[in-house]
Amino acid sequence: MKKGCFITTIVVFTILVGAGLYIFQNHFDDFVLNPGKKWIAGFVKDELDAKLISVVESPEKYELKKLIKEYSENTEALKRVKEKDIDKLVTEIESAMSDSIIQKAELEEIKQIIKTKLK
Repeated sequence: MKKGCFITTIVVFTILVGAGLYIFQNHFDDFVLNPGKKWIAGFVKDELDAKLISVVESPEKYELKKLIKEYSENTEALKRVKEKDIDKLVTEIESAMSDSIIQKAELEEIKQIIKTKLK
């Protein structure tokens, strides 16, 4: 290998490694973490929608669907969400749906959980 090729290879390799590290350190959330959270939130939303089929039609059911949709599409909230927060929300929704009727008190409790996560 000639001296010029070796130096060119080292320079190009250094620039590529530097660019890769910069992207990883400064934009990891934008490229990897946030899309992953959106995918998980969409999956949870789809799973809850499938479970909501067995719930009796009521204004509370439609409001719950609306809350879930707004929460899963809010990118700012998804940046701060943790796995235990999603688990807590899913557990609360499943307990509200356990008797096939969503009560106003249960809906208000779910709203409070979502409001605390949106702040």
